[in-house]
Amino acid sequence: MKINFFNTLLFSGYLTLLIISCYQLITSSGKSKVYKYLYYFLISTCLTIIMVLLFDFKIVKLHPWIVIFFLPFQYLGPVFFTGFICYYLNKKDLYKKNKIYLYIPFILFFILYTFLKVNVFLGHPWITKNTVSILHAEVDENSALVFNIIISIWNLLVIKNYENDIGKFSFHHVRQKTLWIKSLVYILLFFNLLWLLTITLFYIRQDISGHVPYYPYWLLYLIFYFAFLHYGRIHIKGKELNTPNIVARQSIDKFQLAGLNLVLERNQIDSLEENSSDVIAVLSYFATSLFDKNTVDDVLWDIVENCISQLHLEDAIIYTIDKQKKVLVQKAAYGNKNKGQRLILSPLEIKIGEGIVGQVAANGQFMLVNDLSGHKDYIVDDIQRNSELALPIKIDNEIIGVLDSEHSEKNFFTEKHIILFKLIAQLAGQKLKQLKTKNTNPITDDNAYFKELNFLMLEGKIFRDSSLSLESISKDLNISSNYLSQLINKISGKNFSDYVNTLRIEDAKIKLKDPKFNHYTILSIGLEAGFNSKSTFYSAFKKHTGLSPKEYRDTT
Repeated sequence: MKINFFNTLLFSGYLTLLIISCYQLITSSGKSKVYKYLYYFLISTCLTIIMVLLFDFKIVKLHPWIVIFFLPFQYLGPVFFTGFICYYLNKKDLYKKNKIYLYIPFILFFILYTFLKVNVFLGHPWITKNTVSILHAEVDENSALVFNIIISIWNLLVIKNYENDIGKFSFHHVRQKTLWIKSLVYILLFFNLLWLLTITLFYIRQDISGHVPYYPYWLLYLIFYFAFLHYGRIHIKGKELNTPNIVARQSIDKFQLAGLNLVLERNQIDSLEENSSDVIAVLSYFATSLFDKNTVDDVLWDIVENCISQLHLEDAIIYTIDKQKKVLVQKAAYGNKNKGQRLILSPLEIKIGEGIVGQVAANGQFMLVNDLSGHKDYIVDDIQRNSELALPIKIDNEIIGVLDSEHSEKNFFTEKHIILFKLIAQLAGQKLKQLKTKNTNPITDDNAYFKELNFLMLEGKIFRDSSLSLESISKDLNISSNYLSQLINKISGKNFSDYVNTLRIEDAKIKLKDPKFNHYTILSIGLEAGFNSKSTFYSAFKKHTGLSPKEYRDTT
């Protein structure tokens, strides 16, 4: 055996970390998967180093049977770390989608390891001992290094996309949240660079061999892993106690529900509170999009167009009842029936009680058919499809039409589609009732959507984003851009540009007065406030204050 102070220290350290991580994993039952991936990562990396140290101790030479338990753990660590990042950033769907690809290197080298083990125990009948050594020492290690670098770059892209995606939930808070996890990835990239330099040293200095050059590198890793175990748990716990996304999303949900109070009944609002944020967001968009629609045709066409854009459906059709003919007539359609124009090609008429749509109009109950093939009541319209969802549209419990959608996939429509269709049908009924009674909802100072906008502006400081636009904010708020424009004009008395610039200038004024920002240039303060150039900043500042930024700073 070859034992020295350094490999004994390293082995003791990694074994201790392995035991702690295994214990934490066992006792983490019921906790989120973020914890589990943290411990999976530490366990796999510890096993990787411990395997190599067993070679360094020469224990494998004395007891070759030990290699039976050796697995390519070096290809699992990066995968588990990626899982940790994705679950921490609420990007678990991204991880699940790509997980099978991330495991490919582990699977390939597991097969290779198995083959090499059999080859060794049979006395090297297929591959020579020298070739096995090359595969283990060079091919395996170099591949692991490349895989680690690729995964690290991919993780940085995931973090960057996360920051861009949820900038609406306080841009600076989000950046602060991701700073520590980004630092982890950069540290691991730095360690990969040290690893590359160590491998290069072996090529340059042929007289160097063994694992001694790796000792400092492994020691740094050990310190990093213990720090990651400690601070990682602190950050996860802090995230669970006060996740800015959740807090902001809950606040936004309350504003949107308050806005929907204007167009839905109390019992409908109560049912909405039990649904997820994305359901509330979609319905909020539908409601605000309908705000300025003043004719029945505009309302019906707006709904079917939004069904396609917001729910990603293949087609959407609204039928209205012709009481004299006792038939359902297609009044608005989006998909093959209109070819992108507000004109229905070959509008279909269906007798009440016939077909799926006719039965819905007759009994007032929604119908979901997951498989239309061979269905006796299915009436083919433009093309044959495989699933259909239809719901009645009512005004004061009187059925006035049907909202219908078909899809080429069997079992396409889910419980969420049913919930949304019911609410959209109720929303359509309420809007049509308002048109019938000429009872509109004017924009007032206590508008819930404007409160939501102010929340994102004042709490999230989204005005500091120089690329901010009416369209991007309306997308973040899940309301139509036309409604948002009317909202800002009516309540603030300003157009969108002036409204945002007023907030940016107030932000800049605070910093121009604050001694802590004396070392900042005037331009840098303007750019931080959200202006994208010196000219726009100076021009807007002069317009709103009557002074240039320099004059304002000098006077204070």
